[in-house]
Amino acid sequence: MNQDTKLARFLEFLEVGVEAPTLAYLNKLVEVHQKKVRWETITKFIDFEEGKREDYYLPSIDAYLDRVVDQGTGGTCWTLARGFHYVLDALGFEVEYLYMDPGHLCLQVMLNQPYYVDIGYCAPLYRAYPLLHSFTAENELEVFRYEVRENDILVTREPGPAKILGKNPVPFEELIPHILNSHDWQDGFGLRSLKVFGYIDDKPYQVKENKLITFHEKTTIEKELSAEEVLYWIEEKFGMDFSLYERAKEIYDKRKG
Repeated sequence: MNQDTKLARFLEFLEVGVEAPTLAYLNKLVEVHQKKVRWETITKFIDFEEGKREDYYLPSIDAYLDRVVDQGTGGTCWTLARGFHYVLDALGFEVEYLYMDPGHLCLQVMLNQPYYVDIGYCAPLYRAYPLLHSFTAENELEVFRYEVRENDILVTREPGPAKILGKNPVPFEELIPHILNSHDWQDGFGLRSLKVFGYIDDKPYQVKENKLITFHEKTTIEKELSAEEVLYWIEEKFGMDFSLYERAKEIYDKRKG
């Protein structure tokens, strides 16, 4: 299957067509991507265990597109931003990478001005935002504050950590050390636990290990799940291939005990 066909299948999965590269179209793509593509560590466990260092333990673009469409996965910020970069570039957008310290990848899209695009942060970011303008976004999950300063941008989350976003695009080659550093069985954020986060009926949900986490007024409510309930949430609610979860669980038990 050629790249054009894969891109068409991905857009069909998102339920959007091909349009001119405008801000309105970009916002549409961001919103549907946020609501349909999962942030999850399942594939990160598999890719690190079975992948290659020379590939930075990331799936190929072909594998990524196939996984999202056929198996209901997504990835962490590294995989999601790289995949969305490919999609936007193929659709005619001028798109580059932005790095947020510590350890986060997002995008800049240039239209009439640079825009900040972030589909890998599990934050309430349902559209592109002017890169050099401060803003606040909020939902039942959190308050997300984006403060433009003289030399950088301070991103704070309540609840959550603070990070620093650079204002200048970064070539992929400079990101490789950060990508490799994210692959650490002991300390890597994406390898701390098996997690799937996503929107179901426009509401955020997360399955973490054997717990279902729901969000209400900036607080979390946890409910323990039976094995049958984990299967139901992963397969039926999140729409993921449960065999991937089972493989990741094997790796988790082996590596993390």
